[in-house]
Amino acid sequence: MASKKGLQVDLDRLNALVGSEMELDYAACYGGYCLVDNKGSHHVTPRMSARELCIYLRGALDWVTP
Repeated sequence: MASKKGLQVDLDRLNALVGSEMELDYAACYGGYCLVDNKGSHHVTPRMSARELCIYLRGALDWVTP
């Protein structure tokens, strides 16, 4: 699911598994979604579409899930 709610659910699961506090950041004028850390001061990923970020998060979850 590449909706904002679906992305947030996947991100919450990833944060719980790796012990981080990453957040979603969205800006249409800059190209879509990215993951940020430290309250937006550090971009973890480049900007990408919702579909691309969904695939990225699913891959990250597959990688860290035992």
